[in-house]
Amino acid sequence: MDKSRITSWQLGMLMYQLILGSSILLMPAITTKLSGHDMWLTPIVGSIVGFAMVWLCLRLHRYFPHATFPQMAVKLLGKVPGKIMGFIFVLFNLHVLAVGVRDYGEFVIGNFFFKTPLLMIIGSMLLLCAFAVRGGVDVLTRSGQIFIPFIFLFTVLTLVFLIPDLKPAQILPMFEKGIVPTLKGSTIVSGWFCQLIAMIYFLPYVKDKKNAGKWGYLTVIGITLTMFCVNIATLMLFGDSTAFYNYPVFMAARYIQLADFFEHVEAIVMMIWVLGAYVKISVGFYITVITTTEWIGIKDYKSSVFPLGLLILVMSIWIAPNFQAMAGFVATSGTFYILTGFAVVPFLMLAVARMRLGALQKK
Repeated sequence: MDKSRITSWQLGMLMYQLILGSSILLMPAITTKLSGHDMWLTPIVGSIVGFAMVWLCLRLHRYFPHATFPQMAVKLLGKVPGKIMGFIFVLFNLHVLAVGVRDYGEFVIGNFFFKTPLLMIIGSMLLLCAFAVRGGVDVLTRSGQIFIPFIFLFTVLTLVFLIPDLKPAQILPMFEKGIVPTLKGSTIVSGWFCQLIAMIYFLPYVKDKKNAGKWGYLTVIGITLTMFCVNIATLMLFGDSTAFYNYPVFMAARYIQLADFFEHVEAIVMMIWVLGAYVKISVGFYITVITTTEWIGIKDYKSSVFPLGLLILVMSIWIAPNFQAMAGFVATSGTFYILTGFAVVPFLMLAVARMRLGALQKK
């Protein structure tokens, strides 16, 4: 086990970047398609899942202080069923990470490096993340700690510079088709919030565990506010047209022009995306490596980092023929797929743990 030690607020900063690493660019378009003018409400409703995930992680950590999902599965279900469940976790984490890596590659190639092979873009990022994963939890959290001021500052500046072009009337009419469209869009947002289950892999390294809950819930509030501001800004700028852009925030940055010299702010958006993607992919990479090595029974996870990185590289290329196919998966069945693996199954494990441990206490 890694001997690194982190604080609760460092974990919170890491989770903040994990969720927003992809949601900021993709969420406005997807939620507008489903919720229309009410898309700005979807982060508020979806945050319920975020609070529930923090609560779930804290409860599971209380029952299994030093265990991850493959180990929990063996303890709760027995050796053979637990190993089968652990194998499913391994495949699931590999698949979700491959989707995230491909998403990063498609954005960079589609907007900046048009003639660069996708393999080079993805491969270079995975190589960088592999070194971070080998460095351990401390390297991951300190990277997030260094990047968060820049990500937050440039996100705020981008939104502030858009204010002159915003039209508040674009958010009307509210609840034009009732509350159902809002709930549909909130389901997509909850798919990002359920990725907070990653906390369970980092809680064993937290020094001040008594503050973990507080910083976990504050992180959810911070994520919700950021999503809310991004959604309402893009809606006020583009209106219904938000649904027709793959990356509305990126397109919004192109509108910024001050005094005929401050232009091409989309380069800043790219920087925010790359920094956030680095943290997001590194965290997902670490979780995948830990899950795989614990399922196999390898004590030193570092020896598996580069082989698994190669597997993730191949899967990210193979996973979808183009960006449209991958975006369609994320916006439809992908949400329920992620909710099942990151939320439903862990909640079922908590229920089994309560029943079994409760029965043992009675005996």
